[in-house]
Amino acid sequence: MGQGFSISPSRLSFTGNPGETVAQTISLSNTSQAILNFSTRILDFDRDSLGNKMYYDPGTRPSSNAKWLTMSSTSVRLLPGETKKLNISMAIPAVAKTNAQSMIFFTQVKDQSSAAIAGKSIGVSILMEMGVQVYYTPNGLNAGELEFLAFEDRGTVSDGKLKLRRLMLKIHNTGDINKDAFVRLELTNKETGEEHKIDPASIAMMPQATQWVTFNLPIELTGKFLAVALLDAGAAYDLKIAEKEVIYRP
Repeated sequence: MGQGFSISPSRLSFTGNPGETVAQTISLSNTSQAILNFSTRILDFDRDSLGNKMYYDPGTRPSSNAKWLTMSSTSVRLLPGETKKLNISMAIPAVAKTNAQSMIFFTQVKDQSSAAIAGKSIGVSILMEMGVQVYYTPNGLNAGELEFLAFEDRGTVSDGKLKLRRLMLKIHNTGDINKDAFVRLELTNKETGEEHKIDPASIAMMPQATQWVTFNLPIELTGKFLAVALLDAGAAYDLKIAEKEVIYRP
């Protein structure tokens, strides 16, 4: 929105039976005063052990649905203040039995004609790119749970010139569907009862994936603390709790 362009929704979740064709729409809005032009491309993606996305050529990953997708247009031109809808259809193969995902990218391309705002020619073009995640989830898959596998104190680490105390949690998705969750961390001084709230981390877990979540804590504390991690995947799942004693020495 800060650049005058928005996409809704940012994630498409398709369900359906093998052999069916299903469709959804994406809304693209130009809130700027300039004409915006976008080209589209589809890539495969998955996540590494820290949850970062990694991209690949379309159709090259076992969990890809890139070749199943058809868009009503592969380019989009938006006038100032204009909103358009783009139809995304998915032809589900007869052999589809597991989750599959891909990413549709919308990449701004420079308009060959001179843009003009308030009668003045614009010579600088700010390019941007936004992605929409596309998932296919078959019916009847095992939902499973998110579970803590490890809670590690990595001690003092350097992040550039800044020193931090680092805790890391290892989480596993036992199910066959994608899950979103929040990990919250609370730090309590065992002698004084003083509590320190740490900013929560949001995670996206693919089926059967294992992922590390990093928390960087203040370095200036002293004493013994109880670190309590809460894993919240929503009302449909049990809240998971992990605890660890963290000792700060002056």
